[in-house]
Amino acid sequence: MIILKTLAWSNCFSYGEGNEIDLSKATLTQLVGTNGVGKSSIPLILEEVLFNKNSKNIKKADIANRYVNKGYDISLSFSIDSNDYVIAVSRRTNLKCRLTKNGEDISSHTATNTYKTLGEVLGIDFKTFTQLVYQNTNASLQFLTATDTNRKKFLIDLLKLDDYVKYFDIFKEAVRQDSLSVSRLESKIDTIDKWLNDNKLEDTSLLSKLDLPFHSEEDEKTLRSLQLEFENISDKNKNISRNNYFKEQLKSIKVEKVDGEIEDYDDLQSQLGQWRAEANKRVFSGTDEKVCPTCLQEVDTKLIEDIQIKQEKEKQNASEKVRELLEQIEEIKSNNSKIYAAQETQRNFEEIYRNIDESLPTELLSESDLSEKISALKATIAESREKLEEIIEENNRRERHNTRIGIIQEQTDEFSKELEEVSGQLFEKEDNLQILELLKKAFSTNGLLAYKIENMVKNLEEMTNHYLAEFSDGRFALNFVIQSDKLNVEVSDNGNIIDITALSSGELARVNIATLVAIRRLMSSISSSRINVLFLDEVNQALDEQGKEKVVEVLLKEDDLNTYLVSHGWTHPLLEKIEIIKENNISCLSL
Repeated sequence: MIILKTLAWSNCFSYGEGNEIDLSKATLTQLVGTNGVGKSSIPLILEEVLFNKNSKNIKKADIANRYVNKGYDISLSFSIDSNDYVIAVSRRTNLKCRLTKNGEDISSHTATNTYKTLGEVLGIDFKTFTQLVYQNTNASLQFLTATDTNRKKFLIDLLKLDDYVKYFDIFKEAVRQDSLSVSRLESKIDTIDKWLNDNKLEDTSLLSKLDLPFHSEEDEKTLRSLQLEFENISDKNKNISRNNYFKEQLKSIKVEKVDGEIEDYDDLQSQLGQWRAEANKRVFSGTDEKVCPTCLQEVDTKLIEDIQIKQEKEKQNASEKVRELLEQIEEIKSNNSKIYAAQETQRNFEEIYRNIDESLPTELLSESDLSEKISALKATIAESREKLEEIIEENNRRERHNTRIGIIQEQTDEFSKELEEVSGQLFEKEDNLQILELLKKAFSTNGLLAYKIENMVKNLEEMTNHYLAEFSDGRFALNFVIQSDKLNVEVSDNGNIIDITALSSGELARVNIATLVAIRRLMSSISSSRINVLFLDEVNQALDEQGKEKVVEVLLKEDDLNTYLVSHGWTHPLLEKIEIIKENNISCLSL
């Protein structure tokens, strides 16, 4: 149990310096004061020092009294089991925090880490602490008059059953995801099954390829040659005719062998000219002069005759030489003519021989014969091609057949293996989905949560009616009715069921306080940590004097609980009282 002891604070909210209150008394204490003096601030100060936050989410800068503006200080002493603790905080510009255990400082270097240590020491979360320490009539009234959904949400929140909701959401999402997975797996199995059925092979035998027949390009080459020959048959026949003519000419040419070579007779011609000049010279005829005009000697007649005889002999001799030379020249010319003629004949022979094409036939080509050859060769080639194409097409068909069988067999093996794997996955997913569906149902509002709420409601109903019987002298009773998973509230007045809105304000106040105390009692019973302090804010405002007395009587029976009744002005003479007064914007405790 957590025993809160001394709470001291300065300059918090509307308070000034030096405020202190003893929380450890097991009694009923009245906190009295007008509106705005700071009665409800004390639980907030308690929250701030223990959790570094408050239920109204007031900022640190706004906690300090703005009329003092010196920052604030809070300290609290408490004990857990046999250990004594003190937590003290101080804020000026920054928050400073100090935590001691049995007088030993166990603070960390930072306020954040110190509060982390404090949280481990307390073992209670902020929300639970607030619900245990501070209550007002609004909480119970909201519960009693709420819708079924909000009433369940209130209980879930109050009883810290939100983990059930969280687990439900987790399992709901897991069910959705697994359902999608199951659908995908089922769809995949259907697809594989359809493919296996559509591609089932009745015959898996492979076909061997046919041998291709020998196919030579010679026929194609011969055909092209014949076609070209056919296109040029007229020219070729002309060539054959000319070739035959050349052959006939060659037969008529007689090539004779002539001995000797062409002789040059230019020198003889030169001699011929000279001798002809000698032969044409005039013979000296003599003179009538008796004396030579040149030498002035007497002319010798005998000498003149001798000269004339000599000149005649020389002239005859020259003429003979001219005749001999002419014979020689004519003979040379004749021989040269024969040689020239033989050479010309040889050249003609060689020229004709060169024009003869021995590859040409002697017979002229026949268009009909050549056409028949071409047609026959074309038929042979066409037949060969057709047979070759048939065999190629058949081999292609067999290759496609073998390829298809191979692909289908390979794909079948892969799909069969995949089908086995997917089927196993589907089996696991379906099993897992069944478990998740059970867990989802278990943590739904109709499952464990409903069971938990139903049991808690029974306890709450029992506790509420325990207090309500004392508050109303047994007149009123509160029933929580669960019908069709709905949580309804019924109020009975001396056994008659009435609508809760039909109650008077005083009657409704008794029901609210009874429910409020029961809720706190229930919270305390299910909490792992119990706390000795309870603040009840304005819970008896609508009660008459008798009702207020009953509340006091009931609260005084609560063992180990120091309860603070916050009110505007009502006091009980037998109860301790703490009055809160405010002067010059500064509040303080008047003990």
